[in-house]
Amino acid sequence: MELFHDYIRDGKIRLREKFKEPTTVQDPCNVVRSGGLADKNRRLAEFLSEDFRPMKYQGNYNFCCGGGGGAMPMGGEMRKYRLRCGKIKAEQIRDTGAKIVFVPCHNCIDQLRDLSKEYDLGIRAIHFKEAITELMEIPQEMIPEED
Repeated sequence: MELFHDYIRDGKIRLREKFKEPTTVQDPCNVVRSGGLADKNRRLAEFLSEDFRPMKYQGNYNFCCGGGGGAMPMGGEMRKYRLRCGKIKAEQIRDTGAKIVFVPCHNCIDQLRDLSKEYDLGIRAIHFKEAITELMEIPQEMIPEED
């Protein structure tokens, strides 16, 4: 995420366009609070968006999605618990009106996709690298010739 931010900021990755739908960004506990990357996480989301909508509480003050700490791969009763724990995150997302949520963490992305189904959010949770791949300009010299 940090490298993507710097490459787009410095023009090493250029975008053809930005997402037009309303977007927001998930602030993963490990990346943001432990990693200190709240500002770059938000700015990267803004680079990719025409209509970025921050959550009410963001950065170090954002709520956990409920999928971290090894909770994601656990099924059964733990699945019910993490979906209940994620309700506040679902409400945060709904309050933004976002249709796309950028997510730099694989546990969070799986949790947000589950929360979208559970709470009928109708969002697309997408990892930054997937979003950038959709939007990036590929230099002509890197496009393979067709036979």
